[in-house]
Amino acid sequence: MDNEEVTLIEQSKTKPDAFGRLYDRYYRPVFGFLLSRTHNVEVAKDLCSETFFQALKNIRRYEPRGKPFKSWLFAIAVAQLGTYFRSRKRYLPVAIDEAPELVANEDYRPDVVMLASEDDADMRQQTYRLRKYLRKLNQKQQNIISMRFFSKMTVPEIAATVKMKEGTVKSHIHRSLKKLRVLMTESTANDRYERTDALTTRTAFGTDGAR
Repeated sequence: MDNEEVTLIEQSKTKPDAFGRLYDRYYRPVFGFLLSRTHNVEVAKDLCSETFFQALKNIRRYEPRGKPFKSWLFAIAVAQLGTYFRSRKRYLPVAIDEAPELVANEDYRPDVVMLASEDDADMRQQTYRLRKYLRKLNQKQQNIISMRFFSKMTVPEIAATVKMKEGTVKSHIHRSLKKLRVLMTESTANDRYERTDALTTRTAFGTDGAR
């Protein structure tokens, strides 16, 4: 945590206006994390607003000598996420697929280095699959992977957020990525099989299914 951030935190305890600079610094990574977990733009916005409201409300209790401010803030976001999943409140259903201006922005996209491709269309397809199969992980793993690749948090920051040892966080990341790769590889193989099967059917019976 840099000196400027420490100063802003101390100022925010008595001057709410100073909190605005912390908000500007962390809004995108927090929103990106919540969007990746809820897959709903309006829900992510609401949870993000509540996260920062709670942070401002409780910032007098925060001590820089404890966990990093970013981890403290994300811990609030994780708590808000847990409340949402338990309550399943009614929100305006604007899914990420209906907000391309957000998904196209690198600040709101996962780091898909392990799926890197120079083909933009292929990258978009891989990103879509990653989002889809991320839901196959348990809640804890989804949180960790989302923080690591959507919000680009370091392992120490994640460990402080979820109150785990760094080695445990690394293990969760390793196992989760391995499972995601398997799921995505199987999906690709199935898609190829279906395309081949469909082509064989059209060749044998014609496009209308009749000889």
